[in-house]
Amino acid sequence: FFSIALLGVFNMAHAFVSSVTPLKKNRHHLFAIETFIDMDNMMEFDIGVCNIPGVDWQRPGKVNQDWCFIDEQLLMNDGRADYSVVGVLDGHGKFGHEISSFAAKNMANEIFHQLTSCSPELPVPGPIIEFERQAILNSAGFDCSEYKSTCSRTQQALINAFHAVHFNAIWDEKVKAGRNGATCIVCHIDHLTKECNVAYVGDSRAICIGSDNSISVIANELTVDLPSERQRIESSEGRIVGRNNVFYGPIGIAMTRALGDAVMVRAGVIPTPMVGSFQLNKGDTLVLATDGIWDVLTNEQVMDIALNHASAQDAADDIAKAARERWIGDLPIMDEDKADDITIMVLK
Repeated sequence: FFSIALLGVFNMAHAFVSSVTPLKKNRHHLFAIETFIDMDNMMEFDIGVCNIPGVDWQRPGKVNQDWCFIDEQLLMNDGRADYSVVGVLDGHGKFGHEISSFAAKNMANEIFHQLTSCSPELPVPGPIIEFERQAILNSAGFDCSEYKSTCSRTQQALINAFHAVHFNAIWDEKVKAGRNGATCIVCHIDHLTKECNVAYVGDSRAICIGSDNSISVIANELTVDLPSERQRIESSEGRIVGRNNVFYGPIGIAMTRALGDAVMVRAGVIPTPMVGSFQLNKGDTLVLATDGIWDVLTNEQVMDIALNHASAQDAADDIAKAARERWIGDLPIMDEDKADDITIMVLK
């Protein structure tokens, strides 16, 4: 088992202070922060979250498009959470915050639905989602059948959940998902086996820092820098401009997979996440962050700050502060008030 320190969906300025609150089934709360320690033995798992809204002197009304969520779910009705799900998201486009907020508020419940409704042998999404998914992936020249034969039940549920959130956002008239999208990294932590399954789209990143100070990248940026991603874009109707920008007509984004961005499907930009799994060990530290961190700090710099703090919250605060100072300090004088949104989640 792992004990999770914070629960909720967040899009707030800077750091959070934990409080102790009784937990109930389906522990998913908007802007709620809760703490508990599992009484049965096992590892205490502390979570810290920090969000610093970006600034742009050319866009004084800039909206913070980063979101994150922390959630627990019960499968066995024995009063204990069977798994926890955490995620960070970064919207892009004029209304990218609509996609990131929609996904943050719906992803955990969709994962729960997929885990409880899918057959353990061959999980299959609903027929409408499956039809839409195949149509989109086929138009992008991408065959999704490999996932069904090679992924675990949990990984397939994560993939199905990403697709469901993506399509539900597109179908929701209140969400402008045509020319706006979001990155998303989700970690599903099994409390019993300590296995972490990760699914991700976009150009955010997550790392696992081992107790021996090793660094494993568990979710990396999905751009045309990756040969397989470039191949899919080039075989579709997209064109690559500059180092890693994918364009379809006048619309362009700097990634090859995303939630939303419906107009980019013909360019080969898909909502299907990359998936992977690894074993969490005592002393490991997970760091999930948007590109507001990774554009200015290296994995090693993040590790050094994280390991300098016993508290996950202190680590998150200091890493975010260092990134913000780097954003402001490295820019020319006229652009001194320009910095990306910063969101980081640290799990110790």
